[in-house]
Amino acid sequence: MPRPLGAIAFEISNSANRKKMKSKLIIILFLINPIFSYSQDNNIKPYKVLKGHKHKVQSAFFSPNGKYIISHGWDNTIKIWDVKTFSELRTLKGHTDQVWSATVSSDNKLIASGSMDRTFIIWDLETGEKLKQVKISPYYAATKGTIPELDGEIQNSIYSVAFSPDGKKLALASADKLVRIWDIEQSVFLDTLDGQHPTNWMWTCYSPDGKYIISGSSRSSHEEGVKVIWETETYKEIGRIVMSGDMLFTENNELGIYTGNNSMDYYNLSNSKLISNKTFPDYNGYFTMSPDKKFIVSCNEDSYIILRNIKTQKVVWTYKNEKMEIHSANFSPDGKYLIAGTPESEILVWKMESLIGEQ
Repeated sequence: MPRPLGAIAFEISNSANRKKMKSKLIIILFLINPIFSYSQDNNIKPYKVLKGHKHKVQSAFFSPNGKYIISHGWDNTIKIWDVKTFSELRTLKGHTDQVWSATVSSDNKLIASGSMDRTFIIWDLETGEKLKQVKISPYYAATKGTIPELDGEIQNSIYSVAFSPDGKKLALASADKLVRIWDIEQSVFLDTLDGQHPTNWMWTCYSPDGKYIISGSSRSSHEEGVKVIWETETYKEIGRIVMSGDMLFTENNELGIYTGNNSMDYYNLSNSKLISNKTFPDYNGYFTMSPDKKFIVSCNEDSYIILRNIKTQKVVWTYKNEKMEIHSANFSPDGKYLIAGTPESEILVWKMESLIGEQ
């Protein structure tokens, strides 16, 4: 199975402003090309190992308020963990196939999940109650409004789900190469976005200010990946960029895309024009930045987790899974912890202070 698509890095300001989803500037500059011969620091044992999943953990991440860890994976479940005790609070059951994506609303009230079973589910984070489950039908790809009755085979596995910054809408990217926009309060689809993506390994996200939706597809053996920019007032396509690679946002609505050549291209979201190109480390996979903007963590295709000091450009810690690729690693909102889900159905928790020492 391919890795998760379209890793996104941006920071939300302090908790009082999270509802407004104000992003701070994220510019990552490395003036020297890195050398990629990593030492293994697996001798630094995780602070905690969370066990409970029965199959591979696709991803584990923190809720915006830092109170919970949310994990999901190939055992068809989503689990919620208490960060104070690192104990499992509840297991959310409702999907009948692998859960490929999950996200938490900015107000910490809702979880949304998307699955290979071709459904998305909206859950109450505090109680674990299933509030809504919707199947995506082939018929609905060309319609709007309420959900029709479904007949026959459903063909649209959901690979990516993303709340709008205000938590009122949900974007869903599915295997039919479409992105659908769901209204949380009205329980209706508002629109279907067809970006003519070349491959069906789809992902989607909102810009931090909520003005744009990005849809993307992965690179295939014969076609380059494509990123399409949509304006959220009208859901009209306003730009497309033919490029694979992970991406990040800046506070002035620039979209940075990793080029695969030790650099980032920065684009104006309003017109998709290239603004600048800056040196960037040769990361071949998911990456994200610590809340204090001092460290960046990446998961590459050689099964490494790599933690790097941005200012010094040095790799300060690495971890290698000997069996399979780890898809993602994420920081806690307060920067105290780093977590990663593993193919062995575990969630590894490290204290950042044990990984970085004195920097």
